[in-house]
Amino acid sequence: MSAALAVLLAVALTTAAGVAAADGVPGAGTSDPRVVASHPVHNRVVALPAASSTTFIRYTSISVRGTPTQMTGTLLLPRGVPPAGGWPLAVWNHETTGGADACAPSGARSGDPDVAAMTTGDEIVSGLLARGFAVVRPDFEGLGGPGPHPYLIGHSLARSAIDAAVAVARADPRIGRDVVVAGHSEGAVAALFAAGAPESQWRGLHLRGVSAVAPPSGIVDAFEPFAEIPVAGPAVSELTGLAALVISGGMAAGPDFAALMVDGGLSPRARHLLAQIETRCYSGLIRPDSFGGLAPSGFLGSRGEQARRAIIDLVDRNDVAGLRIRPDLPIRLDAGTFDTVAPAPTVAALADRYRAQGSAVTVATHATTHALLPSQPSAATGIVRWLVGVAG
Repeated sequence: MSAALAVLLAVALTTAAGVAAADGVPGAGTSDPRVVASHPVHNRVVALPAASSTTFIRYTSISVRGTPTQMTGTLLLPRGVPPAGGWPLAVWNHETTGGADACAPSGARSGDPDVAAMTTGDEIVSGLLARGFAVVRPDFEGLGGPGPHPYLIGHSLARSAIDAAVAVARADPRIGRDVVVAGHSEGAVAALFAAGAPESQWRGLHLRGVSAVAPPSGIVDAFEPFAEIPVAGPAVSELTGLAALVISGGMAAGPDFAALMVDGGLSPRARHLLAQIETRCYSGLIRPDSFGGLAPSGFLGSRGEQARRAIIDLVDRNDVAGLRIRPDLPIRLDAGTFDTVAPAPTVAALADRYRAQGSAVTVATHATTHALLPSQPSAATGIVRWLVGVAG
């Protein structure tokens, strides 16, 4: 076992009781979010021209294991004087960038291989700033902060988003009580789980609406055929990279899952490659010398059937389709007609599920791909207008 993998497993197994509680009950643990460190950001990749100021923040929260931790992000303030009651606040949640600290969008630099993913929401964020919103952008647990990243673990993502909002609202009296939450891909999962969290977690902030751009759902249905593909290569490398992040996220969240993956659930090759998740961002994980060179059928080991069932259960428990969002909260879902990660029919089915629970759901479909959707000017403009409208 490599040193990095040993550390990952040790972290996953620490405070097993706390992990079990947090993993089994979304929102388990009690947090008191506060900004504990901050400094101005002048890097133009992160500090957008539409903002009057951009600040790196480190804030207190609760980890996926139910223990105190710290997370990072950025706060962008609009230009001009805040209105009576303060600026409305938007929480923007980023798409998949990876699991290493270097993948945190707050530290993005020009020339980074994954800078496009780290900045994919800039069109939307800039539009919100121009309309007088303060915007906080969490990096997510384990990206820039302690521990591994619990990739696609819904309540961890929700905690990152909610606690970022609470922390900055407490730190800056110019920020008001009204908040909207939005995100793309993994960030769409974060936004929807945050919308489904108990209102008490928002600590007096008033959530007015949620916008999910290309939210992944129904991944379980795709796992079975994917796991049988016997060859590696460009056609499946992006899927193998995502599968690796899903598995590492499950290991971060649950000690039993982590122990199974290390003890025969994964093949020796897959176990060896797991260490790269702490050193490479997503574009590096899909290269031929990483998970991009591993055939999907080569993921699982001697306890493969048990691992397969555990992975399916993990993905199913963190599917946004299983959320119950309060009926009075407006929801917007955006889909791309050429999206293979969150296909438009899947997004439409998700909207139907939420409508069946009594929610008012707006769906917009755009002629673009998964990665490009938030940066399309027409899509970004529509999302900004909708968020402004629901914020009142």
